[in-house]
Amino acid sequence: MKKFFVVGLGNFGFNISRTLVENDCEVLGIDSNREVVQHAKDFISHAVIGDASDRSVLESLKIADFDAAVVSLGQDMASSILIALHLKELKVPRIVVRAVSEEHGKVLKMIGVDDVVYPEKDMAVRVASRLAMRNAIDYLPISDEYAIVEVEPPGSFIDRSLKELMIASKFSCQVIGLKSPGRSGDADDLSGKNLDFKIAPSADDVIRRGTVMVILGKVQDIERLRKTS
Repeated sequence: MKKFFVVGLGNFGFNISRTLVENDCEVLGIDSNREVVQHAKDFISHAVIGDASDRSVLESLKIADFDAAVVSLGQDMASSILIALHLKELKVPRIVVRAVSEEHGKVLKMIGVDDVVYPEKDMAVRVASRLAMRNAIDYLPISDEYAIVEVEPPGSFIDRSLKELMIASKFSCQVIGLKSPGRSGDADDLSGKNLDFKIAPSADDVIRRGTVMVILGKVQDIERLRKTS
């Protein structure tokens, strides 16, 4: 079982912790706010009250035995930098820190943080891109050029197989998954337990009404596909 240390149990830290636990990981969370810790105790493996910027507190928790640490302290840049430095010196194998600005992120990288994340910025880009792209249901950027996009198929795709559509050769994209209505039989129901999701579909799979294609490729090529009549 993987073990994670989470500093800061506010909204981001709490949801990271709870999701890790739901995926069969052990999580030790720490926060200086007693009420926040009391709430988290019902959802994560262990939660303690403490000041993680105090190196002696971190040493007492034996965090070097953990697989990774996640630091999420809201707008408190100074504390997150100090804690990240302590974690690095205590030999935590992997350190992930939530940054609140580009400058914050640069300092974190300079002291050797493995992963710097910008949740608000990343979500804003994802939502804006999804809104801007016609027929796009969800959007996950991979790089400046490439993305994974959930797309409602153009009308001309309906009742045709992937072999017939030749998406790879015509659009330089790959269909890596198909989402379709599940047990409910409702073509508009593509959420939750009523969803069938097929990874790596075969050439013989047919695009039906209500199917959503999960496509990997260059953003400009996916855009070209979506504009197909």
